[in-house]
Order: sequence, then C-alpha cells, then structure tokens
Amino acid sequence: MKNLNIGRLVRDLGGAAAVANAVGVVRTAPYAWVRRGHIRTTVLEKIKTAHPELELDKYFEETKNENKHGGSS
Repeated sequence: MKNLNIGRLVRDLGGAAAVANAVGVVRTAPYAWVRRGHIRTTVLEKIKTAHPELELDKYFEETKNENKHGGSS
C-alpha cells in the first residue's frame, strides 16, 4: 500500500502558508492535513491547478510495517 507524504508535499510547495494561500484555506489547514494524514481530493485538485508542473506520484510512498497478507503489524 502507498500513502501520500503530505508533509513533504507541503514543504516542497513552500510551506503551510504558501499552500494555504494557493488553495484558499486558512494557514493552519495544511498542518491539520499532515497531522491527520489525510487531504481531500478537492484540495489536491486545487494544488495541482496552482502547480500544474507538480508530479504528485513522487509523493506516494510505500507504507512501512506491512506483512505479506497486506495488513499492518
């Protein structure tokens, strides 16, 4: 399974304030995405619109601690 590394994405785009400004949310919203490990697809669409050159695939990383049956240990 792969997870989106939201923290790295936010850092690479200039930090929480820059991302918040680009997608029209409050400055603290990106911190909440990182903390929860979840970001809405509508927000990802806005990020991609603001940064069309962005390759989102490079932010997906293998989940650690998976056993061979697909569950976490």
